[in-house]
Amino acid sequence: MTVTPQNIRDALALPPGGAAARRLPKGVLAEHGAANAADRKAIDKVIERLDWWATLSPATIGVAADTDRERPVPAIQLLALTAREQPTQRLLAMVHRSIPVPIILLTQLPANAGTRVSVAPLRRAERVGDKMVVERLVVSPDLTDTGSEATKAFIVGLALPHLPQVSLSALYAGLVERLEALEVAALTGSPYRLVDDPEARRDALGRYREADAEWISARAAAKKEKSLAQQVTLGNRTRKLKEERDRILGELG
Repeated sequence: MTVTPQNIRDALALPPGGAAARRLPKGVLAEHGAANAADRKAIDKVIERLDWWATLSPATIGVAADTDRERPVPAIQLLALTAREQPTQRLLAMVHRSIPVPIILLTQLPANAGTRVSVAPLRRAERVGDKMVVERLVVSPDLTDTGSEATKAFIVGLALPHLPQVSLSALYAGLVERLEALEVAALTGSPYRLVDDPEARRDALGRYREADAEWISARAAAKKEKSLAQQVTLGNRTRKLKEERDRILGELG
């Protein structure tokens, strides 16, 4: 069975009650998340619907708000997106920046192919004091199989009692760590696990992504090259980049 947004919502174990879910107009995304006409077109083309499901706040879950000047977290919004087409990272980032508080976004993939979970810590814009910008986007691997051991461990770990309770900022950081742990499990084939130093893991993930992108680019260039001498040069560079990529992957595992 594939994982659905409702499975993730249930896993969060939110307190009963609260306001009824409601559909959000895509115009809100276009107004606050889109940077240009192409973005607005993508919103209309890719998103079937966007629903607000819940607010995680001091009043609803009993966890204190974070009043940090640069990264305030007065509340966390739980949203569900139904996609007509595969959503790009840019489109997901648009959704996250359309609302000035952190979001847990549960994206139902086309043809009920699974669910993609994303979070995005926000910070205050440098020159516009009341505007929040996405600091980084963290997206889960596609959750397509409820029987996967890593997926099961990830879902179990989403329950509110298992997340940090010091503040909403700490709780959200706990979600970020869990998504990163799931990505590492998917990349390395190792069991899903949290680590004592999530910043070090985050740094290694960033280095892996950079190395992987460089390797893919070099490999593509080598395939297109007509000159035999250049093929050899690019082939050697591709090999070294892959070795570095694999070294970082071993560090993650």
